[in-house]
Amino acid sequence: MHGTAATIEPVPAARGRTFPTLMATSITGRALTLPDDTEGDASLIVLVFLESASPPAFTGNSRVTTYLVAVVGDSLIGRSLADRINRGLRGSAPQAKYDLVLTMPWDIERCRRAYGIDDPSLAHIYLLDGRGIIRWMERGTATPEGLGTLVETARTMLDPLIE
Repeated sequence: MHGTAATIEPVPAARGRTFPTLMATSITGRALTLPDDTEGDASLIVLVFLESASPPAFTGNSRVTTYLVAVVGDSLIGRSLADRINRGLRGSAPQAKYDLVLTMPWDIERCRRAYGIDDPSLAHIYLLDGRGIIRWMERGTATPEGLGTLVETARTMLDPLIE
């Protein structure tokens, strides 16, 4: 457990802060609360909205767990679309990673405020340490510079844990 506390209005996601609590369901039906249920020494959380959901690129590092979270809105339409998204993602994700592909029916505006999201058409990527603290974040398409800082941040986090 990372000891995250539920609040009425979450503090927006920012570097150095605990990742705002997120409750979602995997495509196998497993309920997860992030960052509390994250595994490994670090976690990479990719938060996308319905219109930008696409297959995740899972890391090849066993110490970093990648989660894809598709926010679908909490309306009847959003919940029914979650089933379609799950079927599509099930066909594109490796079966061993099914519990890491999540959908979250939630109020879109509240979610955008909680994670400080201006443009829901972009992916929002967060690197968390083992305590659920955001150590790196990026929006949109990955650039070589952005990936370089991600790798360096992850290396800085993980190297001391080897000793």
